[in-house]
Amino acid sequence: MLSNFQKAIIGSIQIHHLGFFQRPELSRVIADPDGIIANLEQAGITNYSRRLETFGLAASDTTTQGVMLIGMDPQREGLVTELEKRIGIGRFLQPEDDYSLVVGATTASNLQVKLGDEIIIIGYDRYGAMVAESFTLVGIITSGEMGLDSGMAITSLSTLQEMVDLPEQITTIVISAEEKQIPSLVDDLNQSLQGESLEIMPWYTMFPVMKEWVTLHNGFLYLFIGVVLFIVLAGEMNTMLLSMLERTREFGVLMAIGTTRYQVASMLLVEAVLIGAIGITLGILLGYSIILVTSIIGIDLTILLGSTSRFYVDPLIYPHLKLDNLGITVGTILLASVLAGIYPAWRASLLQPVEAIRNG
Repeated sequence: MLSNFQKAIIGSIQIHHLGFFQRPELSRVIADPDGIIANLEQAGITNYSRRLETFGLAASDTTTQGVMLIGMDPQREGLVTELEKRIGIGRFLQPEDDYSLVVGATTASNLQVKLGDEIIIIGYDRYGAMVAESFTLVGIITSGEMGLDSGMAITSLSTLQEMVDLPEQITTIVISAEEKQIPSLVDDLNQSLQGESLEIMPWYTMFPVMKEWVTLHNGFLYLFIGVVLFIVLAGEMNTMLLSMLERTREFGVLMAIGTTRYQVASMLLVEAVLIGAIGITLGILLGYSIILVTSIIGIDLTILLGSTSRFYVDPLIYPHLKLDNLGITVGTILLASVLAGIYPAWRASLLQPVEAIRNG
């Protein structure tokens, strides 16, 4: 969901003039975009794109609708988003396009337009004067995702710059980055661009509701994992305890011939770890086999979930194995195995040799 959310249109990090995100006005363009881009490239950041954003009124022959008008760089937009893949009808913008437009399916339906139709966009230029231009519809977004299918119109950056009389000016720089690198990258950009009257905003600052949603989901996930680990712990402890009780006579004989209580307890702890290790090995082999197959054919959850595209989730899931998560799980299971063996080991260490042999 996080990946789809960022790759849909917003990217991982956005740079604006200070206050632009709350009040997107053309007077708040980025003062020195070339200098900022040079700073990004010097820092090794190459996955970026430029945009110009404003509001407008889209009009067809029959009706009108307010839209967020975005001018994108067709050559670099693919480095930060996968918007082109969301085009279900027609195509995405090309560098040579002049006054071409891409809209969402809901917007196209509201305006009652199809590919090749003319759409008039009415807006304001940099001086506040009203402007109107004719655009040709070349693509329709059919992803169903919130924010894409309705209320958005996309054209090329150069076209929108010409329309609003802002040559070479932009309002937004969008950056794509790995999720775990975003916080450190934001800190580095804040330091390197300090004093430039800019706001460097990660996705979770722009859309905190999505972050809270993910946090809540992770909370339920950790609770579920906790319940599973408790079941594992209880099951292995029960196995170890029954095994210890069934071998009471053997433990008594071992103690009678000189085996210390510490050695008996250590024996059971080692046995618990071995049971955990064997279970982990078999579990990894079985789990990886399932992941290997389902990563190719997918797991279709449409019957259970219905349409989930508006939540940036594809109901056809393709699992993949994350080694860091696997390491945490393996360590946790081994710890649970040790804990499961402590009580049976302690019980065995308290056995009296004569009573153990007699009652075993």
